[in-house]
Amino acid sequence: MSAVQSPSTKKRLRIGFVHRFDARKIRSWSGIFYFMSRALEAHVGEVVYLGPDDSFGTKFTIDNTARVNRYWQRLTVKILATDKNRILSNRLGRFFERRIRQMPCDILFAPVASVEIAHLKTDLPVVYYSDITWAQIVDYYPEFTSVSEYGMAEGERIEASAITRANAAVYPSEWAVNSACDDYGASRDTTCKVSFGANLNDPPTRALALNRSIDGPVKLLLVGVDWVRKGGAIAFECLTALLEAGVDAHLTILGCTPPAGEGFEHPKFRVIPFLSKHDPEQRKQIEQLFLDAHFMLLPTRADATPIVISEASAFGLPTMATDTGGLGGSITEGVNGYLLPYEARGKDYADKIRSVVSESRRYQALVVSSRDEYEQRLNWDSWAISMRAVMERVLHREIYPGHAVKSVGSIDESTQTVTDSPDVADSLTAEVSRT
Repeated sequence: MSAVQSPSTKKRLRIGFVHRFDARKIRSWSGIFYFMSRALEAHVGEVVYLGPDDSFGTKFTIDNTARVNRYWQRLTVKILATDKNRILSNRLGRFFERRIRQMPCDILFAPVASVEIAHLKTDLPVVYYSDITWAQIVDYYPEFTSVSEYGMAEGERIEASAITRANAAVYPSEWAVNSACDDYGASRDTTCKVSFGANLNDPPTRALALNRSIDGPVKLLLVGVDWVRKGGAIAFECLTALLEAGVDAHLTILGCTPPAGEGFEHPKFRVIPFLSKHDPEQRKQIEQLFLDAHFMLLPTRADATPIVISEASAFGLPTMATDTGGLGGSITEGVNGYLLPYEARGKDYADKIRSVVSESRRYQALVVSSRDEYEQRLNWDSWAISMRAVMERVLHREIYPGHAVKSVGSIDESTQTVTDSPDVADSLTAEVSRT
């Protein structure tokens, strides 16, 4: 009989982080890469950073594509190709093949890296993570209507190759999961949902988050950098509808400015164009806005999975949002907010808010369940524990994370309960700086 291997002699899993950008930088993908890598380090294994690719050849390829696009747009008013093209994908594939030879890994983790893995030749298992598929992007975001048929076809090839190449495909919403399976033939056995966490280094304590009272004015908060796409006009309509119904209310917009001369002015409407989460004093102002508000408003016109919902839940702040895109992956109806139809206008949001605040106990219960949703699901520790289960299935073995952590028996994230972690990155409200 062989001796049982002691924990001290077990080897930690080496996870190759695949992306052409530097995952260690807080600004990469609005800080999401940074939080993901730290959480994987804490709960799964050693993260091996295979990027960034700062080579002259890759930079030349990207810059040359941009130059060709500018010329093509002048001729046709169309974008010839996006970054999802075979030239860039082949080059990145060769780059990461070299990096894998130089820095051996056990498994590859490739978040929003369809271009990087579509032509990657390796025997290592690949776990792909994204919040949207190409099929959803082209039908959803208006700016993609200007992409040429060639560019559309290239994007489709890259997406299909990446999903086919992956041993597991993971998304933060059923919306994206369904597209991967229905549009690209991904197997339901290897495709699953694991929600985003909140980009908070120092989340509020539970006591602080739950210290809310609906007495006094109802304070609404909208966070985002695009007034039109985030539904700023609908949020303003919500404010005026509440006031007309006799409800004292205030609306604060953080991150964008309404168009001038279109009537978006009111004594109880405040606009904060920008606050830097990297400046300690401005960071405190952002946190205070979350603590003071009663509802996060997000009547967005198009979104995959906004991180701001997870962050609002950490503050016990319920979210009123549009039932569109992947928002249903972060909002559990009646638990940490409500989803309204795409056609809903400000009065509809106001009516829903009035129904919640009409009973203080109902509102307080929503605050508590919002915080519960963060502690149980919408945090990066829970995300990493679920990702460990995904990787265990891919590798067909148990993963030793290197220290004692809560064991998880399945990928079902609804069963996870993890308390606040001090070992996460320094970022607050990715939506403030996310384009």
